[in-house]
Amino acid sequence: MKTIDLSREIVAARGALAAPFFTWLAMVTFTIAFYTLSASAPMLGDNTWTDAARLGTGWWMTALGGDTDVTGVRISLMPLTITLIIIYASYVACRRREVSSWSEIAAVALAQAAVVGVIGLTVRPEGAWWPAVIGAFAIGFAAATFAARYYVVRWEWLYLASDRTRLLLRALALAGTAVLVLAVIMGWSRIVQIHGYYLTGVVGSVGLVLFQIAYLPVGLVWALAWLMGAGFAVGAGTQFSVLGVESAPLPAIPLLGALPQVSDGLPWVLGVVAAVFLVLGVIATRREDTDLKRSLINAAVAAIVAALVVAVLGLMTTGAIGPERMATTGPVPAELFGLTLLLVGLPFVLGTLVSHEDSIAYVRGRADEQKDKRARAAAAQESAETPDRSVDS
Repeated sequence: MKTIDLSREIVAARGALAAPFFTWLAMVTFTIAFYTLSASAPMLGDNTWTDAARLGTGWWMTALGGDTDVTGVRISLMPLTITLIIIYASYVACRRREVSSWSEIAAVALAQAAVVGVIGLTVRPEGAWWPAVIGAFAIGFAAATFAARYYVVRWEWLYLASDRTRLLLRALALAGTAVLVLAVIMGWSRIVQIHGYYLTGVVGSVGLVLFQIAYLPVGLVWALAWLMGAGFAVGAGTQFSVLGVESAPLPAIPLLGALPQVSDGLPWVLGVVAAVFLVLGVIATRREDTDLKRSLINAAVAAIVAALVVAVLGLMTTGAIGPERMATTGPVPAELFGLTLLLVGLPFVLGTLVSHEDSIAYVRGRADEQKDKRARAAAAQESAETPDRSVDS
């Protein structure tokens, strides 16, 4: 009788437990420590450290796609810094344990979902935390699949386009970072002013800063959505985009002081974005040593993958930060996907087409052919106009 060996799956699952568990422990420790240092604050009322632990657990659940209630206010916007830490830690754990099969990937995903489920059932935080179980499964599956991609993903066309894909993703990350940094610099006085509203002392100030750091990557994705023209909302009835800004009363969160003021927008920026990625297409093409067809396929694959990554990040940065109109924040993922394809993918492919040596040779060949035709036509016309001197003699 053949025995079933699950030793590799158990090793993979055991390694996957650390990322969700220790991030949960860190966030709960942070909220309890903040509660302990600020226990005398009137705003905390009769809350106890167990309430702080439940609050920290609920907040952690939002990093995985769940909801939490804070004094009746629904919060579902993901603290993307925590989410990215979980993803990266899961990826590293899978690499170290050399995850290399679909069964091991499934073990990782199920183990992470189980950790979240056990914590949720034990602590029972306020709000609909159960979607975090699905989110933990998805994160574990994605991280493990990426770690084992050379073993389980057989799509050669994806690997051939990997250099171009990395180039596009790095350029998009740099663009979003540049916009966010510029926005913070221009709105610094408003950020400091809003921060000054909170008379919480040193402990409260540090806690407020750390809280905003947890959401800093959300600002980066929103900045990229602004740059692509898709824009994002911070409450129903608002729209922040390079094509124009429509605002409304906003919550007193210091980082929101970096939001642009109401204006007609800067539509010319879209042309600059398209030109930059056209140049990137030229640069990527000159680095390759492939024929025109393969270069175009690589460029198209890279553009689609980059747009999908941006759209997924857009989805992860939508959610609620309060009641009523504040239940709507973030970009529309479908719009972000389409405009990224239009402003990034299309110029990138065009840059490949116009700069490839096969295209240049074809154009030169056609030009030489037209030149020869004109020369022959001119010679024929000259011959027809020259009188036949032999007949005259």
